[in-house]
Formats: sequence, structure tokens, C-alpha cells
Amino acid sequence: MLGVIDNWVLRDVIAERRAKMNIPAQNAIAEPFFLLKHYRLICGLFTFALKARYQELCVAFVNAWGSVMYAGHLYNAVRQEHLLAQPWRDMELAIMLQSPGVFFVGNRPNSLEEYARRFMLTIGVSVTAFANNRRKNGAVASKKGPRLLKELGPVWKLFAGRYCNNERFVSFTIESIRPVIEGKLDDEYDNDATWAPASKAKKAPSGSLLRRKPKRNPRAIPALDFLEDVANALHADGLDLSLDYLMLHRFCWRLLCHINDECKPRFLEMYGGGYLEKENQLPFVVGDIFSAAVQASALAGHLGAKRKGEVNIRLLLTATEALAEFFREEGDDFQATIMRHCHGYDVDFGRLADAVTSSTRQ
Repeated sequence: MLGVIDNWVLRDVIAERRAKMNIPAQNAIAEPFFLLKHYRLICGLFTFALKARYQELCVAFVNAWGSVMYAGHLYNAVRQEHLLAQPWRDMELAIMLQSPGVFFVGNRPNSLEEYARRFMLTIGVSVTAFANNRRKNGAVASKKGPRLLKELGPVWKLFAGRYCNNERFVSFTIESIRPVIEGKLDDEYDNDATWAPASKAKKAPSGSLLRRKPKRNPRAIPALDFLEDVANALHADGLDLSLDYLMLHRFCWRLLCHINDECKPRFLEMYGGGYLEKENQLPFVVGDIFSAAVQASALAGHLGAKRKGEVNIRLLLTATEALAEFFREEGDDFQATIMRHCHGYDVDFGRLADAVTSSTRQ
């Protein structure tokens, strides 16, 4: 990936080769970066390969550190408790693309007990640990391990082998095209309807909107219609591939550091000096905040709190103040701004407040 950037994006390879071979510059090809400027297909393939490989790297990195997902849990809690008025647009964008089910193991939690429960499920605690008839012998690790963010845009993987791994051809197998013909396109059709010029909007499982014409026969897809489906699906995947998870991780890590600094006196009072032994444990301070706010002693015991049996939201209030202060200084929509100005995706956050409010407690 870095080789492509160095050799084709930052350097004018054609001009350098022409100079070494002492080829006189013609007026038609003397323009810098002539190849990329006049052959858009090559530019598109480079962009596709770089975005695809970059997302693989980003998702693997943020899953290893847990900063984005766990910061999202804390943000959801303070929003659901109406402690933070302003939305964190970048985090809302990540939750929208990944889906709440990936972030929160279901819908957004909206109670103190559920914040802690969902957080524990996310970090890899088995659901059997919360059974009513279970003996009190500590949390049990889930066989599935910690919940992870997913690589979005399944359709682009059809072409990853050819244009990312330099394979000889694109392999269209039943399994590889399944996201196109089953998962991403749930067609509605009418046996008596005729072809209409207008297309209908379809929604993919990832949340992206797809457009295509209805079909008469759901069992057979004509070749042209299938290619149209693939083109529309790839276009929809463009939004999924445009979120910079590494940049979001950097923001979340600095945010968690700020929250830890503000909450440290209370952490030491409640959990002692061993609550944060290594730097890579920083995202787990979110669990400490939830543990302090949970009344159920069993949940608090799983997270290791020394004081049990009472609701303590002081840490949650302190974390909220740290969040608000950090957003005032650093902003909350850097990713959304980049996607709008650099990638051409204008994300509408107009209904964001209503969507979050509708999931809060009555």
C-alpha cells in the first residue's frame, strides 16, 4: 500500500522514466502526472485498492486496542441519561455504519444496568454470567471472545483479489456474489408490473441505500441487471470505505486519556492504585465508570468494584464534563467534515437527536 502511494501518488513515475531515457517531452504528454489525469480508470483502481487495504488495517488496529467501541459505549450512556446535550457526530457516524448491533450487542442500551451488562458482553464476558440461577463464581469468558468491529462493504471483496492482491481475474462464485443477490438486494416485485424507468431505493444490511429496477422473475437475474446491482452496491460501499478508523482511534484515545485524568482521584478512591496497570488497559476505565454507576452488586462484582450496593453516578457526571470539555476544544465532527469535503458524502444529522431520544428510557 505504501509502495503504491510512494511510486504513483507522490511521484510522477512516467516523467522520471522519460527523463532517464532522454525522451523529448511532447506538448501532449509534458503535463505533470499525465497518466493519472487522463486515465480515470487507473485512478479509480488505485483509490479502490488503497481504501480497501486501509480499512483492513484500520479495523484490525482499532479492534486490538478497543478505543473506538468502548468510547462509543460511554458516549451512548451519557446521551441516554441526558447528561450530554450535543451529539458526537463522528461516533454517531461510526455507529450508523457498523450498526448498533455490532457496537452494543443489540439495540442501544438505555439503563445503568444495561450499560454495564452490554459493556461486559462486548469485552468478552459470556451471557451465561448473567443467568439468574448461576452460582457466584465470577465472570465466564465467552467462547466467541470480545466483540469486534467489522470490515464493511462486502461487495468490494469481489474485486479485492484482482485489484488488491494482483490475482489474474475476478472470481464470481456463488458464495462471492451472495451479498449482491441475497443480502444486499431484497427486491420487491409485482408479477403483473411492467418495467418502469424509475428506480426504487433499497436498503442494505449495512445501512447503505441501493437503487435498481424491480425484476419479474426472482429466480433468475439477467446479466445486465446483475452488473447494475454490482455497480450500485460498489457505489454504496464507497461510504463504508471512507471512514478513517485510525484517525477516530487517535481521537478516542486522547479522549479516554482526558477522562482518566479527570476521574483519577475517584478511581483511586474506589478501586485503588491497581485500576490501571498498563496503558493498553485505558479503554477499560469505561467499565470502571459503569461499575460505579450500577446498583446491582453482582454486576459491580464482575467488574471488580470494592464498594457495592449503591448507585454512584459521580464518576459518570465527571466523565460527562470531561467529554463536553474535550468536544469544545477539539470538535466532534472532524470525520464527517472530511467525508463531506474530501469524499463528497454529506451526512445528514438532522434527525440524529430524535433517533437517540426515541431509544431513551420513558
